[in-house]
Amino acid sequence: MTKIDPFSLTTVPLELCANGNAVGNATGFVWKDREQHYLITNWHVVSGRNARTGDQTAIARPNMVRAMFNTRIMNFGKKTYEISIRDADHKPLWYWHPVRGRGSDVVAIPLPIDGDDPIVNLYPINVLKSEGDLAVRIGMDVYILGYPFGAEPPGFPVWKRGSIASEPDLTRIGTGYILVDTASRPGMSGAPVIRRSWGVHLLEQDATSQTSWPESKFIGIYSGRRHTNDPSDAQLGMVWPVHDIQEVIIGKKLDSDE
Repeated sequence: MTKIDPFSLTTVPLELCANGNAVGNATGFVWKDREQHYLITNWHVVSGRNARTGDQTAIARPNMVRAMFNTRIMNFGKKTYEISIRDADHKPLWYWHPVRGRGSDVVAIPLPIDGDDPIVNLYPINVLKSEGDLAVRIGMDVYILGYPFGAEPPGFPVWKRGSIASEPDLTRIGTGYILVDTASRPGMSGAPVIRRSWGVHLLEQDATSQTSWPESKFIGIYSGRRHTNDPSDAQLGMVWPVHDIQEVIIGKKLDSDE
């Protein structure tokens, strides 16, 4: 029997389009809040602009995203949906952080698909079993689940290993994101980041547990590497923590920076 890791099923390969023309690739995943489902990705992905400077980075401003979801038929198939991310007046249809705006590189796009869709299974990541007590400490390995080369068949993500390079507990009083030591490509922007542990697991409060199966914890959303002047400089990526996603969805504030 073919086995697929449950977290691999949560990822959504994205193709950003401007007036029907592809302008880039990225990654997303689904979050469920009550009966509404949201596509989660980065602000810089949907806006086509640098989240730090506001400068345009895409060749054209995206107004639609092609998102590939897993089908319910067990043949590893994917179903593509075209989702508008701007209205008829070109205003954004995504929610961003209610306080920091693009200062948190996270957006939530309300999906026109619900959990009872007969064709696709959305696999919202916050519904998936996750070991909430699993410790997240500097120096630990994490995995970024994304599409560095687009959705190559059969359309499941690459698990790119990285290590936590900044103190996670100091995120709120610092930059707002966790640094991870890893090399990546633009297509991994918007990818979920998980901590994975095997055998003996270090938990919060310095306790441990032991299982015969791996334990996982979703810790945030990847938004690419910090830009440097030289490609040989330290390759450090940014992970926006889970509470940023929760705050975006609770706030339900439409982007007003465009």
